[in-house]
Amino acid sequence: MYDAELMAVATGAAGTLVAAIAASGAEKMRLKVAHFFRRATPAQQRAATQAVDDTAAQLTSPTPETQALAATAWAQLIAQYLAEHRDALSEVDGIGVPTPPTSKVWNQHNTGTGTFIGGDVHGGMTFNYGGAPDGGR
Repeated sequence: MYDAELMAVATGAAGTLVAAIAASGAEKMRLKVAHFFRRATPAQQRAATQAVDDTAAQLTSPTPETQALAATAWAQLIAQYLAEHRDALSEVDGIGVPTPPTSKVWNQHNTGTGTFIGGDVHGGMTFNYGGAPDGGR
């Protein structure tokens, strides 16, 4: 059996992870889980990846019971991993936080003369899709 502190950490992380899978989906959380379980054996890594898919399938029509069952399963999986890899304790807080999407930036610069509605046009536009504004660059 695991000590109380380890189970408390694992239970908290499991609840957060289940909520993140429900909100963000399995695709976004799969890489986060794989990164967290990177020190595990290949069998443990496969179990964690499969658990993401299983949790997502369970949560297609979530009820408090299915969420509790999924959180209990994750708590056991995380506790076992943390018992073997205590150095992963510092990373457990981030396991349930989905990675924000990367920003895609396109720049367009327009210069020209001729018949424009307001005269000559000089300037450009920046599209920052999927990320935070870059401070008016």
